[in-house]
Amino acid sequence: MTGKDRRFARAPDPLAKNGSTLDRGCLDDLVGHLLRHAFLRGHQVFANVFDGDDITPLQFMALELVSCNPGITHRDMASALSCAPSVLTTALKPVVAAGALVRDAVDTDRRRTAYRLSASGAERFARLRPKIGLAEADLLSALTCQEQELLRDILLRIVGRQRL
Repeated sequence: MTGKDRRFARAPDPLAKNGSTLDRGCLDDLVGHLLRHAFLRGHQVFANVFDGDDITPLQFMALELVSCNPGITHRDMASALSCAPSVLTTALKPVVAAGALVRDAVDTDRRRTAYRLSASGAERFARLRPKIGLAEADLLSALTCQEQELLRDILLRIVGRQRL
């Protein structure tokens, strides 16, 4: 068995949720699987930190993009968030209905939609935005500062981006 093959030969996990032994096979060696679990953990932490704020992670990310890029188009925002435009539309409906986000037709193509924060939306987001630091601190609490920066750098490389 080569070194690489050994990585995929796993011992059973003695700490399975129901107390029985759970054999995860090669799952704990699969980066995609681990990223999925990290993603879900990030959502759990976000929900705890933003409890009662009536905002989802996708809505937060969209508001951050609009805050930094007033007039961003729906298509560009969906691309930046790696989601389907229809998923973004569904996520943004309550934010638009609440008046926090304003939809405008793009002057050069009236079929396209651009977004900007309303005055009340900008105020609300300014109150919510500092909480994201609490969520990040909780999510990454098991890592040193150096490990956190290394993780960010590695993830940026995986998704094909660089730190600005």
